[in-house]
Amino acid sequence: MVSHPPLEPMRPVSVAPDQWQSVPAWKTLLVLAVSASAAASTLALPNTAARVTVAAVAVIVAVVLAVASTRRTVRESGDQRIFWLRGPAVRRRDVDLLQSCSGSALFVGALALNAVPGWYWWVTATVVVWVLPPLVLQARHNRRI
Repeated sequence: MVSHPPLEPMRPVSVAPDQWQSVPAWKTLLVLAVSASAAASTLALPNTAARVTVAAVAVIVAVVLAVASTRRTVRESGDQRIFWLRGPAVRRRDVDLLQSCSGSALFVGALALNAVPGWYWWVTATVVVWVLPPLVLQARHNRRI
């Protein structure tokens, strides 16, 4: 029999972490400060047309950011189901800044619509418009898997 010399110990290998870095606290605080100032300035708008315009723009921004966040979550989940109540199995970040900004924009839009006399039911329609596209994307992803 041929005897082989003992193997040398392996070198340490660095492996990339599974989790991405969390959003820095200053960014989260900045989002809160911007949304608070936008909400306060929304209440100071002079007339109904200005409030409706701000609300429409804010809702469009909120829906676009929510769809972008959901598409990124679907892409990161790959071939794994995204649970409805628990969230995705693969969560690359602790706080999704796109989703946070989307919620803040929705808050500004709902506040602007709430300040318009007689348009209170539009707040509910705004929330439905914000929730529906991400739900459709998630359902389509889960059905594909």
